[in-house]
Amino acid sequence: VVISNCDAWVLGRALCGQHLNGEAETVSPAFRGVVLHLMTLPPEARQAAFDGFLSGREDGPEIVSVLAGLDPEGPPPEAASGPASFATLADIARVVSGQPWLWKGWLADGVLNAVAAEPGVGKTRFAMDLAHRLWFRSEWPDGQANTCSEGSRTLWVQGDRNFAEMLQVARDFGLPDEAVALNAAPDEPTGGLDLDDPDGLNDLAGRIEAARPALVIVDTVNMTTSRNLCRPEEARAFFAPIMELASKAGVPFLGLTHLNANKEALGRRIIEKARIVIKMTCPDPEGQPARRRLWVDKSAIIKPPPLGITMGNEGNAYDFSPPSEPEPTFRKPGPLPAKLDACKAWLKDRLASGPVRVSEVRKEAEKAGYSSTTLYSARDDLGADEIEDGGRKWWKSSNGPVVPDVRDD
Repeated sequence: VVISNCDAWVLGRALCGQHLNGEAETVSPAFRGVVLHLMTLPPEARQAAFDGFLSGREDGPEIVSVLAGLDPEGPPPEAASGPASFATLADIARVVSGQPWLWKGWLADGVLNAVAAEPGVGKTRFAMDLAHRLWFRSEWPDGQANTCSEGSRTLWVQGDRNFAEMLQVARDFGLPDEAVALNAAPDEPTGGLDLDDPDGLNDLAGRIEAARPALVIVDTVNMTTSRNLCRPEEARAFFAPIMELASKAGVPFLGLTHLNANKEALGRRIIEKARIVIKMTCPDPEGQPARRRLWVDKSAIIKPPPLGITMGNEGNAYDFSPPSEPEPTFRKPGPLPAKLDACKAWLKDRLASGPVRVSEVRKEAEKAGYSSTTLYSARDDLGADEIEDGGRKWWKSSNGPVVPDVRDD
């Protein structure tokens, strides 16, 4: 059976402009996207959109046949009775193995992907680096081979309207003008930014067909819609046609979005809709301002190892030693971390023979594998004193000798 009678009845009502009151949520995943998309269109435009959906399917005639046998204005058909069915690991294997990839593990083909980062961390630079790799057919950041043809374009919906920054980054990276297509007409290159508009979506579909991009980038998602993407119904209305377009065109979409205060993607529904969610942070902006941490936060397969990024003026460099968040400068109430316990024992032993110059104890602690934050927390927990003599700072045990350790003199 290509389509169930229940799915066909809801689809038929959507095509005819009949009222739907929650029935769309009962449609199977294979047809839910097209039903939700049809509901966003005026009734007179729905048949043409549905014809486009059928044109990409070999089972189109069978679907039409089932639709023709049902009355969308009549009562809903009864669900087929019978024993409940269940999936097995073979079904999971089929889904996983059937997913095509642009960049395996990181960018799934023909679906919506997302990158979430705080403002100013470098989402646009990361996306432009991908554009550079596609155009020049460079390997992917983790060393995987790039199987696209040389000269593969990216197509951008520059929702942030920061065209000057986009142009400057492309120039810095040595990317030629023809490598980046815009969702806009040549006489209005800053247009095409409203993805709520059905006509705008049709224009985007036409430009994807004309430019044949390897990747479509939406920068940022929230700036291309007036909908509240935290509300389920508004998020469905926005994402459904985009997901359908990605599937029909067979091209991956990469939506850029911001992180909220809880380090989650702004407009959290994008996490539900995106097949892959990538996050990027700057863990140590003071000590390592050019370093970033990049990792896959959501995936249906085993996640690849996280990557480190060093942002550069002419491109990004990647490695497998990403920076980590610095240890907090305070300790929450509760059991002492094992690292701090070990550092306290080490420092207590080090101060047993007398005061030690601070610069020296910090060097020794670093060699022993303790960060400065852990060292200072250990000092505070031990109640060690800091004294100053001749412009030099020393630490001493609260009840230890006051004669400086000769190793520090």
